[in-house]
Order: sequence, then structure tokens, then C-alpha cells
Amino acid sequence: MLYDFFQWNTLFFHSSEILLVVYLMGSLSYGICYNSSSTLSHPSLLNSISSFSNFSFLSLFLFFVIKDFNLYEGVSSFNAIGSGFFPIVIKALLFLTVSFLLVLSRKTLNKQNILKYEYDLLIVFSILGLSLLVDCNDFLILYLAIELQSLSFYVLATFHRNSEYNAEAGVKYFVLGSLSSGLLLFGFSLVYISCGSFYFENIAKLSGYESSLTLSGFGFILVAILFKLGAFPFHQWLCDVYEGSLITITAFFAAVPKVVLFALLIRMSFTVFFECYEYSETLLHASGLASVCFASVAALYQKRLKRLLAYSAISHAGFILLAIGCNSIDSVKSTMIYLSIYIVMTLTVFSIIFLSSAQSKTPKFLINWASFASRNLCIAATFTCLLFSMAGIPPLAGFYSKLCVFGSLISHDKIIIAACIAVFSSIACFYYIRLIRVIFFTEGMNLFWLGHCASANELFISSSSLFLVFFLCRSDLIVNLSTLLGFTLL
Repeated sequence: MLYDFFQWNTLFFHSSEILLVVYLMGSLSYGICYNSSSTLSHPSLLNSISSFSNFSFLSLFLFFVIKDFNLYEGVSSFNAIGSGFFPIVIKALLFLTVSFLLVLSRKTLNKQNILKYEYDLLIVFSILGLSLLVDCNDFLILYLAIELQSLSFYVLATFHRNSEYNAEAGVKYFVLGSLSSGLLLFGFSLVYISCGSFYFENIAKLSGYESSLTLSGFGFILVAILFKLGAFPFHQWLCDVYEGSLITITAFFAAVPKVVLFALLIRMSFTVFFECYEYSETLLHASGLASVCFASVAALYQKRLKRLLAYSAISHAGFILLAIGCNSIDSVKSTMIYLSIYIVMTLTVFSIIFLSSAQSKTPKFLINWASFASRNLCIAATFTCLLFSMAGIPPLAGFYSKLCVFGSLISHDKIIIAACIAVFSSIACFYYIRLIRVIFFTEGMNLFWLGHCASANELFISSSSLFLVFFLCRSDLIVNLSTLLGFTLL
């Protein structure tokens, strides 16, 4: 009887993956049967599938929010596909991010005439891989989940086949992604030779012997994850993929996979290879510091908006890596706070860009935003507030997230690293302020007009702006939840 309870318990926890698989099978069958229909083909087919996609992801998020966490106390946290409080929170954040992104980008996708139902199916395939990646407690399942989402990402990067820049971005992404997958497999093989198991529980018990093979394997695994995150010096693909992909795909790459990949990095550092923390601390701090320094300087020379956002993403990834490298409860709290605020800021930035793409013309260059304040002062002021938050100007939410990282570094006696990122964060403020100067004080030609827009985008921009401005007033929920996540891991 107890065994049956645990079986149903585990099955209930993984109901999200089961629902996604059922949805994919039904949508594929529906699309194959009706994609040539004169009445149900594009765009009706796309709208019917995408509308259900939005509903399904929002329902899955609500499902994780309202369910009782105590239900999972009896389920082992070390199965081939595990369960626990940490995966629940990460999956809830994942589904919430995807739900918002699909709703906000739908009108832009229709304006760009990318009316193919395969778009939503590829999105769902990638989300299925990311969801499995959150739960996995076995290297084989981890690799299959990464490859499932990676293959979907490669196709999404080249989704606009008529663009040569899109094809170039996809090829670069595929080549370097294959290289990172090879490094990941090589790291798994070294760990297996050293520990004799693929299960995280067994590896966590044996990694304390400080075998050279285990350390080497862990190093290759970290390098592969840093490749996926686009951290320095493995960032070469990120700017080209951001620039060449569709704006909706760029927004997806910038927000959604970061949630799961940073959660995977936390689990690798805090649970599986915790005894190798000195090794991971050195590598993560070196990559994080180099990411912040390099991105802050390289972004000064960018004239294209997507490339500016790409280097900004590299800098933010560096801050999160510095927090994770401290290996403590305080660093988990800092990481989750920074990650949550980063997702809100990223979605808001791309939501404003979606609105500016209402006439099927996306502003590619910074100069395209010239005199924008004289045309739409409300959105310009909101965009300015958002840029100040991304730069870390007090008292906005972006300042609080960076302050948490500073606190983690100082509490672990990393004074030199904290001083370096303080200097380069000040340098990074310049390229955010330069865009603000263009918006308010620069005259230019080939401008665009941003008038009435979708109500969903307007509502999200206003809500997220209030969150970023008044975060310090009521930050208890995120801070307490992040601290609780730290206690569940250590």
C-alpha cells in the first residue's frame, strides 16, 4: 500500500511532463491532419494551437502554485527523475515565464507573418526538455533533456529561413552547441569512470575523495554549462544568435533557458559536487568576473540594440555566477533574487520592443530610438526606469539584486572581486545612459511611432514597472522564498 502511494505520488509530481507529452502528441496529429485544409490552415491552425499553448502553460503554473508542497515529503529526492521543493519552485518560475512570453509575443509573431504552427510545437518541445532538466537526478536523463531542448533551440534559431543572418545564427549555434554537448558527455564519462555511477546520490557520496578524474569531469561539466549560458570566455555564439534570430526567439533565448540552467548549476555545485566547492568556486568566480568586465567594456561600442542586450545578458550572467560561486545559503538567496528580477527586467524590455514592432519593423539600431520621448512620453519614461534598474541605480530592484551579490562576496572575503565589479558596473552604466540620452535628447530620421498597443503588453509593462520601482517596499516574499530554497539544498 505504501509503495502504491509513493508511485502515485511521483506520478502526480511529474504530471506536468505527462501533460506536455499528451499535448505534443495531440497537436502534432492535429497539425498533420489539417495543415493543408483550406479552412483550418494558417493562420487559423496557428491560432488554435497557440491559444491552447498559452492556456496550458498558465494552467501548469497555477497547478504548481496551489498544490500542497507537503505531498512530496515522502518522495525520494534521488531518483532518475527526482522531486522536491527546489524543482517545484524552478518549474513554477519556468512555466510562468513561458506563459507571459507567449502572450506578449503573439501579436508580434503575427505581424512578422511567421504563420507556422511548428513554432509553438518547437517551443513546447524545448520546454519539455527544460522541465525534465529541472527534475533529473541521473546523468543520462540530464543529457537527453539537454539535447531535447538544444535541438529545439537550433531549429528556432533558423526559423526564418529566408534570412541569411538567421541561417548564420543557427549554424553558429549548432556548431558551438554540439561542442558543448561533447564536453558534457566527456565530463560525464570521466565522472562515471571515477565513481562508477550516473546517479547524483552516489556521486555526491563519492566526490569527497577528490579524485583527479572527478575534478576533471566536474570541470568539463561546468564548462559545458557555461557554454549554454554564454558566459565568458564561451560567449562567442551569443551575440550572433541574438542578432540573427527573430525578436521573439531572441526574447525566448534571453529569459527562459536561464532559469533552468542556473538551477542546474546550483544543483551541481551545492549537492552533487559539494565536496569540490573550492574547485568550482575558483572557476565560477573567474568566469563571472571576466563576464562582467568584458561585457561592460564591449557593450560601449555597440550600435545595435540586440547586441547591446546580448552583452547586457553576459554581464548579468556574470553577476549570478559570482553569487553561485560563494557556495552558501546566502549565495542561493542572492542568486534566486537576482534571477527573478532579471527575468522581470528582460521580459519588460522585450515587451517594449514588441510594441515598437507593431508595424512589422523592429528598431535594430540605437539611433532608431531618437526623439522617442517626444512621441510617446509614457513608454519612454517607463523604458528609462527599466534601463536605470538594469544599470543598478538605487533604489530600483536591479540595485537590490546587485547589492545582494556584493553582500555575498564581501561576507566570503572576496573584497577584490567586489571592488572590480563595482568599478565595471559603473562603466556599464554608460551604455544604458547613452540609450536614455538617445531617447530624450537626440534628433534623428527614420523614426517609428508607438501608439495604441495590445492590452496584455500594456498591463504587463505597467505591472512590472511598479514591481521594479517599489520592490524594496515589499521584498519579503522573494527574499524569504530564496532563503528557504538555500536551506533545502544545504
